[in-house]
Amino acid sequence: MFSDDIPHQPVPLTNPGPVPVPESIERAEMRTVLRRHVSNGGNCQSCGNPPDHTGMCWAARVAYERLASDWGK
Repeated sequence: MFSDDIPHQPVPLTNPGPVPVPESIERAEMRTVLRRHVSNGGNCQSCGNPPDHTGMCWAARVAYERLASDWGK
């Protein structure tokens, strides 16, 4: 049996998936991550990862970029 032989029957979505996080909560979480992951000349105080070329660990860099992407909006 081929897929063309089956009549098309739309399936209702019973679980549409996770609800998106409100922007205010996401921004607050990113600010918290940015404050917690600090590298003062060495490895990050929170996760222990070395800083990249910007002086931030990976988690802090991601949080900074997410916050910076909304500055112009």
